[in-house]
Amino acid sequence: MEHPSELPADQRVECAPGLTVARRSFFATAATAFAAASLPGASSSWRSRQNAADWTIEQFVREVTPVAKELVADTSARGQDRYLLTLAAFAVRLGTLAAPESRDVGTGHRIGSHHGPDPFTVLHWQLEANAIITPHAHTYGNVVTLGVRGSALVCNYEVVGPRDYETTAPIEVVRVQEQVLRPGDTNLVSLERHYIHGFTAGAEGAEGLDITTRLQAKRKTPGLELGPGKDPTARTFEARWRIGG
Repeated sequence: MEHPSELPADQRVECAPGLTVARRSFFATAATAFAAASLPGASSSWRSRQNAADWTIEQFVREVTPVAKELVADTSARGQDRYLLTLAAFAVRLGTLAAPESRDVGTGHRIGSHHGPDPFTVLHWQLEANAIITPHAHTYGNVVTLGVRGSALVCNYEVVGPRDYETTAPIEVVRVQEQVLRPGDTNLVSLERHYIHGFTAGAEGAEGLDITTRLQAKRKTPGLELGPGKDPTARTFEARWRIGG
């Protein structure tokens, strides 16, 4: 019997009675997957666009908006995953970005906007060296965060058990991800997964984009006050909400 790697690509060969093997070309399979997704932009010009120069914000918005408008209607956990992963795949094409006009929103933290709010807002944040964005929950919109300059440690959490953003009683949270966000890295926050996040900038500071899509009516942002760890293996912590951010 021939080894599968020696078979002709995209042809079916009977290697033994009753056993037929087909060796698939990756590019053919990928093209089929894009076609099956029926997404705008999954056309014959896809590969040529992938080899183009880095995108500007204007190019990013133009390319991703039709796709975003098609996918955003599915707000299930899986639908949000598909939406965020698609936005992230486009966002990593962005080149070097000059920071827009910005304002102070905390110690060592500035924020400005490149685009928005339809169908999403592209915020540009800047953190001074070792500056901190305390953990907070996203309760009405999901986010693709893209690293632009420097680095930051991003920690994502989820509530253990039912979520009640109004309670003043202690809650339990689990840290589901720790990530060093560098230029070109992405961190995804949906309303169902990784929905609490906080940032600590590195020694050189950090900049990034938050591509935020509102899915529900806007409400106050609950900040999270972490208490002592309960289970180092499971990375669980006692915590309380700080309503208002």
